[in-house]
Amino acid sequence: MPTREHLEGQWREWRYAHVAKMFRPYGWTSLVAQYWLEKDDQGVTFDLLPGTWSVEDGRIMFTPPAEGPNLSVNGEYPTGPVEIIPGRNQTYGHGESLPVYFGRNEVETLLRTTHDGQPLFGVRVRDPHEATRLEDAGVTAFDYDPEWRIPGFYTPTERTDYEAETVEEGVRESTPRMGTFTFEYKGKSYEIVLIGKDTPHGVQPVAHVRDKTNGAITYGAGRVIELQFTDETNTRIDWIDFNYAVALPCAFTNFVTCPLVPPENQLDFEVLAGEKRPVQNVVRTMTYQAKA
Repeated sequence: MPTREHLEGQWREWRYAHVAKMFRPYGWTSLVAQYWLEKDDQGVTFDLLPGTWSVEDGRIMFTPPAEGPNLSVNGEYPTGPVEIIPGRNQTYGHGESLPVYFGRNEVETLLRTTHDGQPLFGVRVRDPHEATRLEDAGVTAFDYDPEWRIPGFYTPTERTDYEAETVEEGVRESTPRMGTFTFEYKGKSYEIVLIGKDTPHGVQPVAHVRDKTNGAITYGAGRVIELQFTDETNTRIDWIDFNYAVALPCAFTNFVTCPLVPPENQLDFEVLAGEKRPVQNVVRTMTYQAKA
C-alpha cells in the first residue's frame, strides 16, 4: 500500500480539480433550465431559446427564426433546420456532440426515457453568470483518512443498460451496469453494483451508494465514488477509496436527472469520509410533466 503522504497528496490534487470543475462557468451549477420533448413533438418553443424545436426520427431538430437572434452551432449560425446532437456539454463533452451557444449561454441536449419506456428528449441551458460561487455553496470534505481506502475485488459482468429512476419524477436515465465490487468492513462483507460511466477516455467504473451519514452529514441522495482499474485489461479493481465520495450534481442544481441509488448499494454504516453536505440547499421542483 502506498504511504499515507502519497495517498493524501494525490487526493488533495484531485479534490482541487474536482471542485474547480464543478464550479467553472459552464459547470453543473450554471444550469438555469431543463426542457422536454417527446417523440412526436413539432414546432415547440422554449422561454430562454430562439426558434422552434422538434423531434424527427429520434433526432432533436432546431429550426432558426426567420429573423432575430439565433443559436451558434459549432461556430456557425444555421440558416435552416439542424440537428442538435445529444451528449454532454463541451466542458464534459464526449461522443459527437458539438458546442452550441445562445449568446453567452450554452445549450445541450440529452436522451432519457419515461417511466413506461418511451423516448424522452431534454434541452438544457447553462448561464455562466448564474454559476454558484464556491464560497457560497459551502462545499467541504472530511480530512483524508487512509482507513477508508478499503481493499476488495471486482467481478465483471457483461455490460447491461439499466433504466434507473431519477430525482426527476417520471424520467428514467440509462445507467449501464458493469459488474460488482465486494469488500469487507468491520468483519461484514458487502457487494455493491458498479455503473459504467462513458468518458472521452473510456469507461469509468462508479459506485453510487447511500450510507448512514446521508442527510445529516452528507448529501441526502447518496454519493458517488470513481473506482480505478489496476490492470491494463480493465478487469481488476483492488480497492474502493471512500475519501473520493462526492455529491451528485442534483445537490447543486434542480435542472438534472440524477439516478437514484441502486437498491443493492445501501450501506448500513456511516462513511465518515469524502464530501460533506453542501451548505446551500436546492429546492427540488419537477421540470417534466407527462402528457395527459
